[in-house]
Amino acid sequence: MKKIFAAILFCSTLLFVPQKSDGQVSFQVFYSSLRPYGQWVSVGAYGNCWRPIGVPIGWRPYVDGHWVWTDYGWTWVSDEPWGWAVFHYGRWAFDPQFGWVWVPGYVWAPAWVEWRWGGGYCGWAPMPPGFHFRVDVVVRGDARDFGVGFGGWNFIRADDMGRDRYGYVERGRVRGAYARTRNVTEFRFTSNGVYAAGLQREEVERVTRRRIETVNVVRANEAGRTRVEGHQVHIYSPAPFKPDVRDEQVRARDEHAAPPPARVHEQRVRQRVATHQNRPAYRQRVEKQPAKDAKKTKDEKQRDRARPRDNGPGRSR
Repeated sequence: MKKIFAAILFCSTLLFVPQKSDGQVSFQVFYSSLRPYGQWVSVGAYGNCWRPIGVPIGWRPYVDGHWVWTDYGWTWVSDEPWGWAVFHYGRWAFDPQFGWVWVPGYVWAPAWVEWRWGGGYCGWAPMPPGFHFRVDVVVRGDARDFGVGFGGWNFIRADDMGRDRYGYVERGRVRGAYARTRNVTEFRFTSNGVYAAGLQREEVERVTRRRIETVNVVRANEAGRTRVEGHQVHIYSPAPFKPDVRDEQVRARDEHAAPPPARVHEQRVRQRVATHQNRPAYRQRVEKQPAKDAKKTKDEKQRDRARPRDNGPGRSR
């Protein structure tokens, strides 16, 4: 009995000991790490997405934090304890029902954003979920801005770039700041990592007239808030910063832990629209009645010809 009890105790101990990471990021890692800070919801073709809980009204991605210059380019230092995941992996999308939702991704980047610069302003916006990459490819922005709307853009004065606190441009002035800037987005995808090379440090130093120091990225071992200590920024990542595949779409397609995407029609409910007749704007389908195959008799045809016809006012039959 003692041996049986000892075996049971040993097995139960193994079950409850935290398992070491295999060096790869997966959907299950995101699911368990982000669940205490938000809610997992099914959003149309994106499937399982995460949205934060407790953020203020009007919250947008890449707001609570600041930028530092690293060997990977401008790197986002988030103030949230869950920022290590949603601002360095995956993409953000705005859903009319759930607001801003995060679509999981499996390749690390200093920040998945596009940049605008010029006219005294600096702006950034989250990259949409449809944006993917291949290794040994350089992607540059253009006038289309990858389909990001004005609601996703954050603008600051160019003089504030390189500081640790920003005064954001009011939402009513975002369009004006957008019109005065140009797209400077540039991603370089290599086997050594993803680099954001669009907004040059020299250009920021020229405008701000301040020297921008390089901060070294250090991979932290425990999940939590990103922190800057001296000339180092400690960012948690369950996997190395180097991409483990040549095509991000391949990695996303091979990730089987996430459930299949829900259909769009399951996420949207058709609304009844009132009309001037106080009736719904749609009608139920009515089955057509089959036509009568019986032929009219001679007497029935004579009665039909004798029946008076209503041809409208002022008209005779």
